[in-house]
Amino acid sequence: FSKEALYWYTLKVAKTYKSEMLKANAWHHRSDALSSIVVFIGILGSLNGYLYLDGVAAIVVGLMVIYIAWELGIGATKELVDTSIDAAQVEQLRHAIGMISGVNNVHSLRTRKIGQAISADVHVQVDPFLSVSEGHIISVSVERVAKECLEDLHDVTVHIDPEDDETAAPCENLPERAEALGILNKALFNNKCDGEIKRIQLHYLDGKIHVDFFLPLSCLSSDKSYDEILDKLTEVVRDLPEFGDIKVYFG
Repeated sequence: FSKEALYWYTLKVAKTYKSEMLKANAWHHRSDALSSIVVFIGILGSLNGYLYLDGVAAIVVGLMVIYIAWELGIGATKELVDTSIDAAQVEQLRHAIGMISGVNNVHSLRTRKIGQAISADVHVQVDPFLSVSEGHIISVSVERVAKECLEDLHDVTVHIDPEDDETAAPCENLPERAEALGILNKALFNNKCDGEIKRIQLHYLDGKIHVDFFLPLSCLSSDKSYDEILDKLTEVVRDLPEFGDIKVYFG
């Protein structure tokens, strides 16, 4: 009975600290207790003329050892290969993140168990025209909510997406900012449109680079209307295959 008592005590501690090692030690105590009972029955039977019980007891003890080793081995193997948490917990986490203001979609949510700790990485889709700082605040909120949702979640990596890239990344082959600005500035210079532009903002969406031009109010002179400026810039960008829509802002 002392071994069984040790089993329950050690198992309770193992659950408290979520330790597979302590759980294995608890089963070690129980296997000792159970095997002792089986061996006692086998010896008692043999002494009373039932010699086959000795062999039966040996087989039962062997099967017990195999079963316990299998159960503990499966759990240990899952930890070694960083398996995901339960599907129900994953859905709970996905739902919690999806309820955050500013999050339009949650995808590519992956979790891993590392010992008793959990780590996760997730892609969240937001409004593509948010500022970088607002996108960062949303990622901070995602990390906070995720850790509140799962007690053992210690590390969260959040990737902010302007569009759903779970199955494809339509913008991956587009020129990056430095190259894109070089192409754009060259076209603007050739069309004598570069002198008045204060700032250019690029948006990588739907396989195209969409452009926001920021111009001073002084550009809106009596002989140059907003529509004329927009038409001129649109004409320049239209001939560039990597680029899409444009917007013009004055201020």
